[in-house]
This record gives sequence, C-alpha cells and structure tokens, in this order.
Amino acid sequence: MRLTTSMKILAAVAVAGGLGAAETASARQTSAAEAGLRLATFKCDATPPLGDTLIWTVKLESVADPLMLKGVVLEAGKQRYVLCALDWCLLCNDSERSFRETLARAAGTEPSCVAVHCVHQHVAPYADEGAHRLLDGASGKPPHLSQTFLDGLRARMGEAVAEAVKRLEPFDRIGCGTAVVERVASQRRLKAADGKIVSRVSETGKTPELAALPEGDVDPVLRTVTFARGEKVLARLHYYATHPQTHSCDGSVSADFVGAAREAREREEKVFQIYFTGCAGNVTVGKYNDSSLSAREALTQHLLSGLRAAAAASRFSPADRFVWRTEELVLPVRTDDDFVQQCRKNLDNPRAASGARVFKGAMRLASVARAKRPFRLTSLRIGDARIVLLPGEPMLEFQKFAQGRCPDRFVAVAGYGDCGTSYICTDRMFTEGGYEPTATNLAPGAEPVLKDAIQRLLER
Repeated sequence: MRLTTSMKILAAVAVAGGLGAAETASARQTSAAEAGLRLATFKCDATPPLGDTLIWTVKLESVADPLMLKGVVLEAGKQRYVLCALDWCLLCNDSERSFRETLARAAGTEPSCVAVHCVHQHVAPYADEGAHRLLDGASGKPPHLSQTFLDGLRARMGEAVAEAVKRLEPFDRIGCGTAVVERVASQRRLKAADGKIVSRVSETGKTPELAALPEGDVDPVLRTVTFARGEKVLARLHYYATHPQTHSCDGSVSADFVGAAREAREREEKVFQIYFTGCAGNVTVGKYNDSSLSAREALTQHLLSGLRAAAAASRFSPADRFVWRTEELVLPVRTDDDFVQQCRKNLDNPRAASGARVFKGAMRLASVARAKRPFRLTSLRIGDARIVLLPGEPMLEFQKFAQGRCPDRFVAVAGYGDCGTSYICTDRMFTEGGYEPTATNLAPGAEPVLKDAIQRLLER
C-alpha cells in the first residue's frame, strides 16, 4: 500500500525548477554554484562502553577497533540533507526514527531529509527502543543496549552535525566509478540436489564442501560516488553488497574488514570515505571466510583494491541537478495471531534463551506495534549519480531490480535503513523455504510493493 510520495527538487539555474533537455552545457556547468550546492563531512565514535550489550545479548569485553558514524551534510539552496552510515548491526523502529530526528535538528532540516543506514557488522550493537521497553517490563529483564549510552550517542552525533554545518563548502562535480571486487561476495542461499535451501553463512569457509561451491548469484561491482570542487576531491561514498562479517558474538567490537578497508583508504588518500552495504540479505563472504585472521586480512585487501580501482575509474560530470525523493510505504508486517502469540511466549518465558526473548519476542513485537506506520525509502539524484536507499535487510534481487530500471545509468543501492522489517524477501523465497523467510517480520506481498516504490524513485 502506497501512502505518500514526497519529492524535493533543487536543480539547474532556477533553484526550484528542472533542467530541460534543450538547455546548454554551460548552463548546467554553472548551475551547482547558482543552486548553492555545499557539503561538509562529519563523524563520531559510536562504540559502546565495556560491559554494554551487543548483538544477541553478548556483553562487550574488548574493542578491536572503534565503531563509527560517518556521514555528509548536503546543502542545496536553502535545504539541507544528511546521509550517513553507522558501524552497527541493526537500527530499528523507534531508534531509527529518533536518530533521524536528532540529526535533522542538528542540521536544521526535516527528518524526511535524513537517511541513516547501518553497515551491518555482527560484532556491533543493534537498537530498537520500543523493544527495549518491552524487555524492561518482562520478568528477569533480558539485556539490551543501555539507554544511557544511546542518549549520549545522540548528543554526540548531534554535536558532530552541528559543527559540520559551520564548515559547509561548495562542490560542483560528481564522480561515478565502478570496479569488480574479486573473492569477497558469495551467494548465501544455495539449492541442494533435493531442491532444499542450504545456507552458506558468513563463516562457513571452514566447511570444505560449502567453500568449494561456486560464488553463485552476487553483484561483484563496487560503486563509488565522489563529491568534488574542481580537481579537489571532498568525499567518497562506496556501495557494495555483501554481509560485512568475518566473525560474530565473540565479545569484541569491530568495524570488521569493510571498516578496515574504508579507514585504510582514507589514510592513504587523505579523503573522507563512507561505506554503505547494499542489498546483502542473501550475500555473504562464506565462500572465502574461515574466521581466521588471514582470511579477514585477505578480504580487507580485496575490498581495498576495489575502493582504489573505483576511485581511479571515476568519471566526473557537473553537479547540475539535485533531486531528493522519499517514498513512505506501509509494508505487510506479520500480525497473524500465531506469530504474535509466539512472540509473546518468547518474551514472557523467563526460561527461554535471552537471544530468543530479544529477537523472536520483543523486537518482533515492536515491529508488529508499528504495523501501520510506514517505512521510508529515499533516492538522491545528483549529476550522473543515482543513489537508492532502502529499509531493512533486502535481498540482492532488489538491488538488481533498481539497477535494471536504469540499465544505462549509474545506480548505487544501500540497504539497512530502518531494520524493523528484518529481512525483505522475495515472494518466491516463502515457497522455497530456508532461513530468511522464517526470520523476517514481513508477510508475503512486500516484493511488488517495494519494487513499485523503487521504480517511482528512479523516474527520470
């Protein structure tokens, strides 16, 4: 069900209008300055304190490397936008909304002009404060990320954005670059000889028979969007689809191999780098990862090579059009009686495992509670770049669908916005079986609704 469509456009010489096909190249080249396009980068540390709660209720014991919130503030005319990536596993429902509201206040804009996406590392936190309230009311109070830390982080990231607004600087060119990444991504949902789905999860490289299978259906292309003023590069945004996970639930926090590659590239290029995970619900590094340090280092180097190559291959165009579109969709959240009753049983059973009480109880009930509140999709078109920003943990099919709508254009896709959906499966997956359709908070029927919205976001 489509509720609303809002579109904000700042383009061409007339700030409130659009460029016609007959307008000249010189007009397009000067439009960025006339539209007042400016940019500033920001970051803040998003690492919880020792002893706080991570994914699956694991307690934080050590920090391998810090978790970061990294983003850009974009200004077009008098309107500001915020686009950022957070080194966390999940940000859901009330927490995702509160993060956007915090960033919007700091930037002097509206929450609809803010997009926050998780990178989805599995040695990192998740947050869903509606679920946290349910846990606090349950017997034994199963653990969750602390409110003190969340409130402090919101204050810090607001300060980081407010400081960034003070140093906005013009940009006038957009670069689009692509590179094939070797020996990183591999298909997660594999079909056995009997037709059943077998999961090649992120750490199954240690299983020889699974590691020996082909990569399968992946998108091997990393896409990079570069903001520049003349020859000066100001920031790069990278998009690639795979689970960013080499280890999990071991008591450490880390930005994992994707964070290591991102920060290595920033150090060597001395340009601000942001990494977004694409539609990776059914894509992992399972073929190439056996949880060893050597495997993690190899994945880091392969991804780093892709970051370098995509930057080197970038082709620049004038930042001659700025279009920010949002779609708000009510997706079919599962609210059937059996599902809801089982969630309550999980939450209320003090003998159940804490992880089940959290994920199969409170977090699912928090999504049921917002069943009529829409999820948000966003697209940004600027210069020759098109960026699509999706909620939840979408399957790769949605990324390929978006790119197929504009086969002759550069289209980068990020998933892991509001993850109240959990997985976003294709309808076919519900008949095939496997893990993902059992772990989603959505009912069948989300696929056509989401694809229709993606198509609208990419309208020329």
